[in-house]
Amino acid sequence: MKILLLNYEFPPIGGGAGKATCNLAKELARLGHQVEVLTSRLSGQPLKEKINGFTVYRVMSWRKGIHDCGFRGAISYLFFAAFVFLRLTRKNQYDVIHYFFGLPTGFLSLLPGPHRKTPYFISLRGSDVPGYDNYNKTLQKVHRLLLPLTKKIWKDATQIVALSASLKETARKTAPSQAIKVIPNGVDSIFFRTAPSENNEKKGLKLISVARLIERKGIQNILYALAELRDPEISFLIVGTGNYEEELKKLCKELSLDNSVLFYGFCHPQKLHKLLVQNDVFILTSLAESFGMAFVEAMACGLPIIGADIGGIPDLIGKENGILVAPGDINQIKGAILKIKKSKQLRIQMSRANIEKMMEYYNWKSVTKQYIAIYQGEEDG
Repeated sequence: MKILLLNYEFPPIGGGAGKATCNLAKELARLGHQVEVLTSRLSGQPLKEKINGFTVYRVMSWRKGIHDCGFRGAISYLFFAAFVFLRLTRKNQYDVIHYFFGLPTGFLSLLPGPHRKTPYFISLRGSDVPGYDNYNKTLQKVHRLLLPLTKKIWKDATQIVALSASLKETARKTAPSQAIKVIPNGVDSIFFRTAPSENNEKKGLKLISVARLIERKGIQNILYALAELRDPEISFLIVGTGNYEEELKKLCKELSLDNSVLFYGFCHPQKLHKLLVQNDVFILTSLAESFGMAFVEAMACGLPIIGADIGGIPDLIGKENGILVAPGDINQIKGAILKIKKSKQLRIQMSRANIEKMMEYYNWKSVTKQYIAIYQGEEDG
């Protein structure tokens, strides 16, 4: 098949959706399909590049930052991508066009041109679904304004794909009769660890979060929990950047956590696995989360998980491999940290369970087969 994937984020830009686009493209190419990707460009990146057996086309996008697109970044991507998209679809006869994010990316499906005859697929990622992020009032207003477009884009798609059962149910509130297939993200093979660490000489507990630093990720609540614990044996590494970063740093100072909390900043995706395995527990208590790519990467590295009981996270975390807490509940976060710190054996058991789960269900070979099945019309929602 000849496949065009579109996403305004692609590594190193953005988060889980970009990584998913890259890994899906790589696996499709490995299976012999002809794959092209249309995405955003950072300064210094080539406009066209062949990587991992597929072709990447990049266009200008006036983003706020590498992990922060903003409305200007999304709109500018659409504007510049439209010209390249129309050129590619007039030149090539694609069998499949696959948009990551119904909005903004899926807006390109509404443009006039020969691509209107090509089956297209939409991957819903979270923020593109009305009602997903109730903490972002601006986004809610935009969704209300663009609701007719969202419904039109979804209705005309050959298939809609959601990351989790929870996101599917949220999407169904907008389009009750819409057929929606659930396909999770896979994990890049570089994250897979064969066995948990059993180093009994290690002291203390090293926590790590990997996230876009926005208020919705709930990192501020982890800081409040650590401030109440005041345990010198617990350290916390925060990996990522975003528009809430300065607020979090300010909060650290106010809570006198400078000696136990470190802001790492941006970490290149190809180096992240090395950083994860240097820590003991992955913690991210988001206030909303459609799937959580950072969770599955940490799980593949064998880290026990402390996460929030919300969105797609319960699909990943059970008693055997982590601890779920109520979103925003400081006392439950404290309790989870203390429980996991107290028992080295519990951490080893959770680590083994995570490695086994990721290897069996969340490898990209398995995930890509599910996508190929819907491309070929073998499955529906």
